[in-house]
Formats: sequence, structure tokens, C-alpha cells
Amino acid sequence: MTPVLTQFPLSRWPLLMAGGSLLLLFGAWGFQYIGHYDPCALCYDQRHIHMAVIALGLAFGGLMIARPGLARFAPFMIFAVAAVLLFSAGFSAWHAGIEYKWWAGPETCTASGGGSVSVSDVLAALDGQRPVVMCDEAAWTLLGISMAGYNALISAAMAGLSIAVGIRGLKS
Repeated sequence: MTPVLTQFPLSRWPLLMAGGSLLLLFGAWGFQYIGHYDPCALCYDQRHIHMAVIALGLAFGGLMIARPGLARFAPFMIFAVAAVLLFSAGFSAWHAGIEYKWWAGPETCTASGGGSVSVSDVLAALDGQRPVVMCDEAAWTLLGISMAGYNALISAAMAGLSIAVGIRGLKS
């Protein structure tokens, strides 16, 4: 295990993962509000998953701070956070696959979709008040990887680290 991981208390790991998800949300909000890259429906879903990681991390971390005796359950709390991060990685990879046209996405937010849209949504889009953002079009890429792709990679790395730390906690 790397020295950085051994220096960080096991009972604080859920807080660290909550902080990582918060940084990812700050990045997403920066792209949206500073870079003007409007998110699609699946992007919002990915944000909600990270909000769940933040909630779990704060709840578990807060519990172990308030009740130090609960630290013996830290590996299981870490595994719970890792499970949500794995879901985030899978969901983001699915979204990235939709953007790369590897598979079809939901009809409600793709160019081939036949989802129902209200008249007020169409008028708002025509007036420029609300952009129409398709889930199968990457708004931004770097080195050929979209934001959803980076979210998948970062979420998978966070989950992998959490699983490694949880296993270390079970062994100690």
C-alpha cells in the first residue's frame, strides 16, 4: 500500500471520497456555469450519483467521528461508498458509450429519440432560454475522451482505491 494511503486514518476515508465527489461536482458546475457547456439529462443523473457519495461519505465519516467505537465498521462503510462509486463508473461509462455511438441511448434524450416534449419546452428552446442538449453528443472532449468518460475513469479509480483501503482495513 502506498505511504499516502497508510497515513490517512481508515475512519476518515469516507470523508475523503465525499471530498473527491464534491471536486467532481465543482468541475461539472464549472463547465456548466463558466464554460457554458450545458449538461444533458444523463449528466444530471451522474451528478446525483456523486451527491449520494457525498451524503454517504459525510454520514459515515460523521458517525465515526461522533462515535469512535464505530470505527471497527469502517471497512464496511468504505465498501458501501465504493459500491456507489462503482455504480457511478458504470453509469458514466454507459453514457460515454452512448456519446461514442457504441450503443443506443434512451430515446428521450438522443437525436433519434421520439420522447414527448411539451410545447413550453420547445418555445423555451426556440427563445434561447433553455438549450436542447442531446445525450448522444459529447459537449467537450480532451484526448478523445468526453466528460462522461473522464467521470467513469475517475469514479473507477476512486472505487478501486476505496476497495483497496477497505481490504487493508479488514486485514488490520
